[in-house]
Amino acid sequence: MGRYWLAMSDAAAFTLVRSALAIAAKLRAGVAEQVHVVPPLSGPELAVALLTAADAGWGKGKATHLMAELADLKGVDCLGRAKAWTLLRDAVAELPTGLWALEKQALRRELLDELERQANAAKSELPPLPSKVELREQQWRETALALRAAARQ
Repeated sequence: MGRYWLAMSDAAAFTLVRSALAIAAKLRAGVAEQVHVVPPLSGPELAVALLTAADAGWGKGKATHLMAELADLKGVDCLGRAKAWTLLRDAVAELPTGLWALEKQALRRELLDELERQANAAKSELPPLPSKVELREQQWRETALALRAAARQ
């Protein structure tokens, strides 16, 4: 029974690593396409960083460190920063929860919350977009002004 258990354990570890590699590749591509920043780490290196975060039980204090490994966001506008933080949050959330030890599950939640908070902070810097009602009101004002100008002539 020992050899079978070891083989199953190896297969599970292999699956976890493959999942982390796929998630890291998706994250890297997403940052390059959506944020227009090429991450300095390769896909496997980024997977190692994600696996390290899970194994070491990184919490909210390590969110900025994890982002620093992913991309340098200096000079990126607030929309790009928000996208980068959201992509990183989604990648960490997609990692199998089995990577975190049971006693470190709370740290995983803290890390996810901090990544979400960072994304929301970047989004809050965006100028507010006008609502549909405000756009319609602006169109009515412009139409009324145009009609008044036409009536005067």
